[in-house]
Amino acid sequence: MNNTFYQKHLRLNRLALTLLIALTFCCLSYCQHALVDASKIGAPANLDEIEKKVNAFIPDPAYPDDPFILVAVKEALLGGRERNGGIGACLVRETTGEIVERSHNRQYEPYFRSDLHAEMDLLDRYEKRVRLKRSRDPQDPTFRNPRNMNGLILYTSVEPCPMCLTRIINAGVKKVYYAVTDDNGGMAHRFDNLPPFWQSMAQGMILESARCSPELKEIAQKLFRPMFMQKGTAQ
Repeated sequence: MNNTFYQKHLRLNRLALTLLIALTFCCLSYCQHALVDASKIGAPANLDEIEKKVNAFIPDPAYPDDPFILVAVKEALLGGRERNGGIGACLVRETTGEIVERSHNRQYEPYFRSDLHAEMDLLDRYEKRVRLKRSRDPQDPTFRNPRNMNGLILYTSVEPCPMCLTRIINAGVKKVYYAVTDDNGGMAHRFDNLPPFWQSMAQGMILESARCSPELKEIAQKLFRPMFMQKGTAQ
């Protein structure tokens, strides 16, 4: 009786030990997997080093969008310095290259505003400044469609998110170029997933990667980091 009890007790102990070893192995495997995934993120952006590269950068004539993506990247740097998201944008007059408006992410500082992504703040500033109005009669000589933004190009350092893209479409912007893609949150490469209404409003819209230098793309990608990963004076 005692021997049988002892053998059962021993088997239970061995089973418990086996389960403990298996659980430990699973935990270690998970941790290792998490570390590997984290390594894919890359080193946190050092804003001081990035600023040196930005200031030293000279636009390459072989990449026609360099001057405008550079402006967007400078705005993204300001966003990082302010502990906001490292994304910047600018609105450009196509015929002259004039910078009509520029802005960056202002979502967290000086206080939280969930709507103030770079493109959203850019369009807010532009629309408040120009204050376009329409008459009630489209036949009136003073009538103007406030969504008519022909001749203006929006450049942004990162592919627009769903919120920003629908705002850009609603604003009437017909040309949008971005430096780097956002595989997780970007909407440009998911354009076909937009509701039919928004696709219809965006008919004829150009929405694609900017023709800019690889160095600028790299800088834009490094700035596109959660603010808690930033180093330097942005802390």
